[in-house]
Amino acid sequence: MLEWADDLKLCGAELYFDSRRPRPCCVVSHAHGDHLACHDHAIATPATRALAEYRIGVRKVTELSYFQQFNFCARTSLRLLPAGHVPGSAMVHVTRPEGTLLYTGDFKLRESLTVERARPEPADVLLMESTYGQPFFQFPPWRKVADQLLEIVGAALRAGRQPIVMGYSLGKAQEITRILTDGGFPVTVHGAVFHMSRICEEFGTRTGPYRPYQAADFHGPRALALGERGVLVAPPNVARSGFVTRFKDPCRVILTGWSLLKNAIYRYGVDHALPLSDHADFDELLELVERVRPKKIYSHHGYKEFADILRARGHDAELARPDEQLMLFG
Repeated sequence: MLEWADDLKLCGAELYFDSRRPRPCCVVSHAHGDHLACHDHAIATPATRALAEYRIGVRKVTELSYFQQFNFCARTSLRLLPAGHVPGSAMVHVTRPEGTLLYTGDFKLRESLTVERARPEPADVLLMESTYGQPFFQFPPWRKVADQLLEIVGAALRAGRQPIVMGYSLGKAQEITRILTDGGFPVTVHGAVFHMSRICEEFGTRTGPYRPYQAADFHGPRALALGERGVLVAPPNVARSGFVTRFKDPCRVILTGWSLLKNAIYRYGVDHALPLSDHADFDELLELVERVRPKKIYSHHGYKEFADILRARGHDAELARPDEQLMLFG
């Protein structure tokens, strides 16, 4: 059902999946930059369309609500299913005469404060991301991580230190904002986070109140009191920039699944690294396989060893791209 044509592509049809290069037609699972390109025709949820339009500009877009059937051609129909990754994210369920396919894109199965929970469906072929496809990636309960964040932020404010909490501007930043506002902390957000959050709110994401960052609120004679400006939420790329280092003694926190790796605080240049992720952990990857019940599994965007792990568990599994020139799934 699929072939590798310098990207994942539906066999016998000009339909690509999350291509990084402009294509005649491409399903865009979500609006993170590593899944976007300016295609002639994109298929996406309304929220992903709006977010992608802000980030890169878009041309023709077919907007599909979750579970809405779209007849791409005479032999092929597809539906978008909630992926649980970031606002607007979607899995793609394809139906053809030869069978069904589920393309997950990035996903997680856990509940979230700001994203609709994933709803995968059974399929003959499963093409799944495996970002955290190693057994040691076991994320602690969400509430435990949220409580750790609130404790760290509260201690920083009491010590007179500016808390700066970092997460990707789409997805993670909205969940961080919601955790902090639900915890009673004032929140100021970096410009990139502000624009993403405004769009997400248009499509139903609830983050709680926040204000946009203005330098005069934090530095200089008109700076607000620390308790009034509260916690600063920003993307990870600011960790070593003047945006952060301008503060005398900031408390820098990053939330990422990679925090489970050794020396994560040094890797990111932060004081604290907490394991909150928009992706499935190892157990959720296995749970997805059990829920989809595929005859064939292809893994991509992650540890290549994950396919070996699945085979050892009795599944017919392999990498989605074992060789650039190899035709897949004939």
